[in-house]
Amino acid sequence: MAWALALGLLAPVGRGGAAWTSGAEAREGSPRAISREPLESRLRRRRAIERGCAFIARNQEDLGGTFGDVNGVVAITSLCVLALMANGSSDHRGPYREQVRKGIDFLLARSEAPKSDRDPPGYIVDGQDQTSRMHGHGFATLALACALGTSERDRSARIRKALEGAIDCIVKAQATTGGFGYEPRPDNDHEGSVTVCVAQGLRAARDTGLHVDSRVIRAGLRYLEKSQNDEGGFNYSLTRQNSTYALTAAALSSFFLYGRYEDGADTRISRGLKYLREAIDKGQGADQPWYYYGHFYAAWALYQWDGGTWEVRRGNEWATWQDEIYPHMMARQLEGDGSFEPEAGRHDYGPLLSTAFAVLTLSIPDEGLPIFQR
Repeated sequence: MAWALALGLLAPVGRGGAAWTSGAEAREGSPRAISREPLESRLRRRRAIERGCAFIARNQEDLGGTFGDVNGVVAITSLCVLALMANGSSDHRGPYREQVRKGIDFLLARSEAPKSDRDPPGYIVDGQDQTSRMHGHGFATLALACALGTSERDRSARIRKALEGAIDCIVKAQATTGGFGYEPRPDNDHEGSVTVCVAQGLRAARDTGLHVDSRVIRAGLRYLEKSQNDEGGFNYSLTRQNSTYALTAAALSSFFLYGRYEDGADTRISRGLKYLREAIDKGQGADQPWYYYGHFYAAWALYQWDGGTWEVRRGNEWATWQDEIYPHMMARQLEGDGSFEPEAGRHDYGPLLSTAFAVLTLSIPDEGLPIFQR
């Protein structure tokens, strides 16, 4: 499925060693400054991140600033840029400032380039890319929004203009159901993973101060709500009743990102969490389809839900999840070049995608991107 172009992985968190104060706790005045991670685990996690970032940086194209194969190039480049930005680099600061700058410039060039008859203004797309292009647009919107606050003045004006066009493109692409499809047209088949992707891009753009029509956001979240089945899982679309671990995690992360939690008789969240927990208990977490995508969103959702403690105990979804899944994830990092092993077969979009997803997910507890902050 094309929606495989959608995120990542985490690293191990051991139970022993001295306590380490997380990025959230170290942030002065943080109201949620309570998360503690064992020092040994922190060091292993950061080492995996550093090796992954180095692999990403070494594999950027000198001409054009892109990452990855032409199929999915906008999505993969956006995710690689996000991974580097999540770890202290911007377009003018940090060890990978050159790579971030080139990647952002590529996305801006794709936004500003003349469009074909089928592509609307504001669409961030590459003409050779035929894979899940609306996913790419959503990730590019997310990357540009995260870059806006740290960019130099001359580039920030271009980024803001590109974001305004990207938002307009998303608004006009929304179907009457509230969902979004693989192409930027309201008559295109809608499905959950694209809806999640663009909804999170809109949230990041809104956080920069840009106007986003709240009706578009509400309609998108309602689409996701309606896709939940009786077992608590979230289906691929309103017309395809096949729920998965990955789509359930993605939907929950979107609700939390917009501050949607349970209220009264609404059991949407608890049923979704139960679905994820049962999937892990059945062994689906270790080797599930769309491995990096599913675990990235699960980590994002569960860290938002109760990431205030690393103590593994019954009822703490985040700590229990990372205690089981992190070690399995870390085993996928290759000793030689620091990349993370891609998925096999039709799920394989190359090591840059899997590594970008891995680095992003490993970085969630550090809250280096605004969208990761609790």
